[in-house]
Amino acid sequence: MIYKGNKIFEDTPTAADEYRLGYIKGIEDYILRKNSESQAVRESLFEKYMLAGRVDEYRKIYRDMLGLSAFEGQVLPPTECILAGCDDVCDIYRLRVYITPEIPMYAMLFLPRATEAVPLVVAQHGGGGTPELCSDLVGKNNYNNMVRRVLERGAAVIAPQLLLWSISESETMRAHNIPYERRDVDNALKHIGTSITALEISGIMRCIDYAIALPGIEASKIGMIGASYGGYFTLHTMAADERIKAGYVACVFNDRDVYGWGDFVYRGSAALLHDAEVASLCAPRKLYISVGKDDRVFNYRYAIEEGERAKKYFERLGCPESLRFSVWDGGHTVEDSDEGYDFMFSALK
Repeated sequence: MIYKGNKIFEDTPTAADEYRLGYIKGIEDYILRKNSESQAVRESLFEKYMLAGRVDEYRKIYRDMLGLSAFEGQVLPPTECILAGCDDVCDIYRLRVYITPEIPMYAMLFLPRATEAVPLVVAQHGGGGTPELCSDLVGKNNYNNMVRRVLERGAAVIAPQLLLWSISESETMRAHNIPYERRDVDNALKHIGTSITALEISGIMRCIDYAIALPGIEASKIGMIGASYGGYFTLHTMAADERIKAGYVACVFNDRDVYGWGDFVYRGSAALLHDAEVASLCAPRKLYISVGKDDRVFNYRYAIEEGERAKKYFERLGCPESLRFSVWDGGHTVEDSDEGYDFMFSALK
């Protein structure tokens, strides 16, 4: 090559690839080292706060990490509620529940016809899901009758819509021609000091606020169940909101060093809270965690050590009986067994 009359050195595109390889490998090795070091830091925080009885301070660290304060203390429009339909089990309503004056979260409310006050269970769909899908209202799905199995136990159900609906059709998902980019929304929210997780946890809590104010709902008996992303939000909402007395986390609990999806991790979270530490914020309330041996999304083997750490935390807090960690033979769905439902409802009697 000639530049301004001078011949310059010509290279081959791959001549320095060993340098590039060294660069990326160095980054990967650095991350592995820091992740390894971070576990000890996380566990020392547990010692500092949880075992010292400073749980509220520990919970504040967690809430600040997510950015929950961005959605507190606002004057909000009233919730809108319309009857969507009725079936043999319950009356079904569609809600607009405001998170901010601009943001109406959609939810479905299922109210059984009861003569006395009933518990409330938040039922949270997963990726590609909707309240209609996880409630068996719109065809085949992978929730294993999650909502119906709650309703048959006599509880009311509220099912919020997260920014997770599918825009394409599949055997277990319905298409909705409403495009969005969850990662871009999360990045924009993190840019202003919060996160998509904080926004949606806040929305779930506003849904609880509305439901427990209704006649016929027992405000002291609240549970939450969710699969996949819904399990992630069950774990994290329960950690943030002590009104939730029991949770059932299906097919998501795992090692965030392995599954560090953009909306599953936060600045500094490696040294603050992973799934086991978030679970510890649910103690002494009852928590059922389920992972499937045939799960094709999250490999259950990586969840085992995290589950053992969670068990250790519950033991050290004096409530080992409040945590159940189940490894079952199924896939990416709620268990066939009723064990998790029975465990959750034992706290809602």
